[in-house]
Amino acid sequence: SNSSPWDNLKFDLDGVQESQRKFLGTLYNTYGFFAIYANIDNYQFDSTRVISKENRSELDRWIMSKLNSLVHEVTNSLNDYDPTKGSRLIEEFVGEELSNWFVRLSRRVFWKGELNEDKLAAYDTLFTCLNTLSKIIAPVVPFFSDWLFRALNNHKIHQGSEVESVHLTDWPQVDRSWIDTDLESKMARAQLVS
Repeated sequence: SNSSPWDNLKFDLDGVQESQRKFLGTLYNTYGFFAIYANIDNYQFDSTRVISKENRSELDRWIMSKLNSLVHEVTNSLNDYDPTKGSRLIEEFVGEELSNWFVRLSRRVFWKGELNEDKLAAYDTLFTCLNTLSKIIAPVVPFFSDWLFRALNNHKIHQGSEVESVHLTDWPQVDRSWIDTDLESKMARAQLVS
């Protein structure tokens, strides 16, 4: 995402290391946070368990809105043959919204002792974000995306109920019912003030 593919740019090892640290490192650490607490609580994502939007925290609803907006924008940029724009949007989402805002503000929920509905909703939300990210980064980061997808869905793969690679999955569809532009702008103001 450093530059457009048609720009004449010399290879820069420092630039590669910076991208690795800023994007892949942040995404890896976010997954690591999820994995540690999910293993402690024996959390398993269950697509049949539906925690309604109304029963989710404002933070959960906000990140789900941002995720669906991201999928919409990345899909449009890739359809317009502009992977640079889509990659930059993904980088911003991972670094600023998911890691620095959602995970940071949700830590107390994950630290709670009991696995109540609020904690399950936070797990489901973070799992959905990471799983969706593994799919939308697949065209630009094929090996890391496949590792992330397999790490998140490993128990399903062993049971033979799911596909074995992110590259064999369907592209994520936007769920417009999650998109709340008012909530996104309120949270953007809160981030700016903070």
